[in-house]
Amino acid sequence: MKDQSKNKINNEDLKWVRKAKKGNQKAFEKLVLKYQKRVYYSIRKMVLDHDDANDIVQDTFVKAYLNLNRFDQRFPFYSWLFRIAINTTINFQTKISRRKKIFPDSNENEIQQCILSNNNQLKDVLQNELNREVVKALEKLPLDQRVVFILKTSEGLSYQEISEQLDISIGTVMSRLSRARTKLRELLQYYLESETK
Repeated sequence: MKDQSKNKINNEDLKWVRKAKKGNQKAFEKLVLKYQKRVYYSIRKMVLDHDDANDIVQDTFVKAYLNLNRFDQRFPFYSWLFRIAINTTINFQTKISRRKKIFPDSNENEIQQCILSNNNQLKDVLQNELNREVVKALEKLPLDQRVVFILKTSEGLSYQEISEQLDISIGTVMSRLSRARTKLRELLQYYLESETK
């Protein structure tokens, strides 16, 4: 049910696209407002940096606007836009060297204070630490694996949809996803084991 709605053509989007093609910038602004956050959160998971994600979102919408005449109205606008976002992200990542993200280590005093003051606070600190480790693990994945992993887990795309978005075979999608999962399990092994204890 969820997958079908993803691929439905939104008539309101088409109305705005048609107006934007005729030079109505306000119509395109409506599309930007509608999809900006969604595109940002997807890209943010791939590049792991707020400023870079913002830059890529802006580039994505500029490219979409400049190429509106190439949009095939038989398909959903968001699918077309999302493909531009993915390609822009991949191009961006290949142009810059991978940046090391520096995350502050958990402060032992902070944890002790949490134990003394409030158990819920301790849970928050531990959850934040786990989130940092997941981000660091994702950062260590090669971009091609990270993109496939994000599209499958966060965007909920099927193998077929990922294959179409990235213009690669379904076998390649499955292979990259499998390698990404294996690598993440290795990197997060300590946390996965402590969860089962």
